[in-house]
Amino acid sequence: WTQSRNSVILVTVAVIEAIIVIALQAVIFAQFANHPPADTLSNTYGSGIPVYLIIFIISQFFQVGVSWDAVRAQNTIQVIVFILFNACCFVYSIFQFKQLTDVIQVPALNVLVNRLLIVCAIVIGLCELIYGYLGYRLYQEFGWRIYKKIGADPEIRNMYRWYQILLSILKVDMFFFLAYSIQYLVLVLKMTDYEFALTIVALPLTCVFLIIVVYGVRHE
Repeated sequence: WTQSRNSVILVTVAVIEAIIVIALQAVIFAQFANHPPADTLSNTYGSGIPVYLIIFIISQFFQVGVSWDAVRAQNTIQVIVFILFNACCFVYSIFQFKQLTDVIQVPALNVLVNRLLIVCAIVIGLCELIYGYLGYRLYQEFGWRIYKKIGADPEIRNMYRWYQILLSILKVDMFFFLAYSIQYLVLVLKMTDYEFALTIVALPLTCVFLIIVVYGVRHE
């Protein structure tokens, strides 16, 4: 994949975006950690904000992995999924304005957080435009390579397309399962609940199961 200029640029931009967004979200998280709840949280809803920030940070690591895996495997469907996932991150970065404004009570802190959120949304939005252009170029580039690899047989091309779709869905499913499990463990369950232990056990088992499915599909 390193021989493709568009592939290298895509992964490079994804890494740069992740570094910037993670740094901004980490600063916001630190502001919440450094202020007592009475100063920053208006109600119990605010207790979930640090969890959402952590999940957003994790999403950036996931996004870099998806971008690299997409260009490595020359998976056009996964490139599209990557672009759509980043678009979802952009939408959430805008939603964060409402989410955090309703919680933060300190004016000075509110101004600082809003500035950080503006930078975060701008960075993700600009990167989304770049991804859209690179995605179009990679779609053409990968399409020609796949054509030379599997030929023009419509049945085989259709099978290969569904194979790419399945792999992409499984990878995205892993992220959303982890994100939901983290929220469920931290915000809903208590350590005394029996579901707490079951969820912790089910978390790695489900991830292993999804990895086995991906391995099985690739070698089928």
